[in-house]
Amino acid sequence: MIWVHCGDANCVSSTQSLIARLSQQMPDTSVLVTADPSVLDMLQPLPKMVEAEALPADTPHRVHVFLEDWKPDHLIWNGGTLRPVLLRYVHRADLPATLINANVSGILGNGAGWLPRATRNAVKAFDRILTKDGATATRLRRGGVPSERVEATGPILEDTLPLPYNSNEYTVMAEAVGSRPVWLAANVSAAEITHLAKAHLAASRKSHRMMMILTPSDIDSGPQVAEVLRDAGLHTGIRSEGDDPLPDMQAYIADLPDELGLWYRIAPLTFIGGTLRAGKVASPYDPIILGSAVVHGTRKYPHETRFERLASVEASREIRSAAELGIAIATLSSPEQCARMSLAGWEELTRSADIINGLVQHAQDCVDLARGTP
Repeated sequence: MIWVHCGDANCVSSTQSLIARLSQQMPDTSVLVTADPSVLDMLQPLPKMVEAEALPADTPHRVHVFLEDWKPDHLIWNGGTLRPVLLRYVHRADLPATLINANVSGILGNGAGWLPRATRNAVKAFDRILTKDGATATRLRRGGVPSERVEATGPILEDTLPLPYNSNEYTVMAEAVGSRPVWLAANVSAAEITHLAKAHLAASRKSHRMMMILTPSDIDSGPQVAEVLRDAGLHTGIRSEGDDPLPDMQAYIADLPDELGLWYRIAPLTFIGGTLRAGKVASPYDPIILGSAVVHGTRKYPHETRFERLASVEASREIRSAAELGIAIATLSSPEQCARMSLAGWEELTRSADIINGLVQHAQDCVDLARGTP
């Protein structure tokens, strides 16, 4: 069993990424995730083979019972404050443990320039300590932690796994689309359809061959969506009715389930549905990780932090109206512009990937050692 502890609310997204990677790459190994009760609910939903438990009170009896009940093979402690009693028992049990996203406030507390005795004993539990910054690493080393156990990796942030797709369908659809400019409107709500039609007509004035691929949030509403688009003057095809994206089509309704991974790979630019008018807002990370730059409206809940992260590296563009969307689509439809934005986003999202992969591999090694697997 791998035990992952989420130290505070700021570590929820990176903990979820780590858990997802562990579940994907170690499907035969169970995972336990712990946190304070207020944080535990934020980690839901969890993948299969992952159990959640509130961290026990930091007393010898509660800690002893907890470790005896769960018997983990490896611990990854993600940020937050340390639990001296719990970690003393972890050290005594010779349980392999790694601390990630370590920072001054969580480890040292009160801005002290030295390591309090309880903290020195707590950090002994960790074979590796990956810090958010060089200052934390320096203060740990000055406090007596061996240099070889401390590494200033920078913050380990949330990453994302790419959505699956059918490679045969990709080949067919990519050939059908060809070299014409194309953009995707993903998870679009009914209230946004007419606005997207206006935006596409405006953008098409600059590039008359441009095609909009649209996936409705209500996957069964393809014919109704097509009717609205046709009333707006757009030649529209419907995938669920057997239509292919023909050269003279201006809009294509991609209304088959579980195909977003396909369309994110085909379209170099994606509008995130639900952000302009009412509707459920999907994560902007999914198109970015597959090479599609992002345009979105002002409604970003519950992914405000993700949108801000992409905006900080200029991987996304925010618009406030259909008119602004039309201008953005026309401006960003150049291959060079989309490539620059999507690359910036991809580099931002994958900068923690190597570290997370290393953590998963180390966890696998610890489990193999516990099982006696060579």
